[in-house]
Amino acid sequence: MERIGTIVVAPSTERKAEPGRFGAALRGAAAQLANGVAGTVALASPYTPGGAVLAGALHGAAHAVRPAPAAGSAVPSGQASSPGDLMEATRVMQQQAQTFNLQYLHLQEAMQRESREFTALSNVMKVKHDSAKAAIDNVR
Repeated sequence: MERIGTIVVAPSTERKAEPGRFGAALRGAAAQLANGVAGTVALASPYTPGGAVLAGALHGAAHAVRPAPAAGSAVPSGQASSPGDLMEATRVMQQQAQTFNLQYLHLQEAMQRESREFTALSNVMKVKHDSAKAAIDNVR
């Protein structure tokens, strides 16, 4: 009977990610939303009582929500000044989403490989145990 070699389990390593990319994207989305709401209220202000005051307050609040510039961002201020800037920001976010999806796929593949290795080792150890048990039972 052949002896099974030593099983070596490599220690896991900590994942290091770029800090703040997701937070910067959320801040940018919040700034765009605030600017959109402020612009909408400014358009409706002539038709509502106290609309000018509300529009001024929302305009000031919208500018206070400016996000911090993200490293490698196509739109540094987090606000699109033209449709081209908005398209560029959308393209950058799509590329980031593709990168995250690819990293997630690699993680899934690694987990599946680890699961297959565990199942194979478990099956080998079970066969070895059953064989040893059968040999002991035959001696009795």
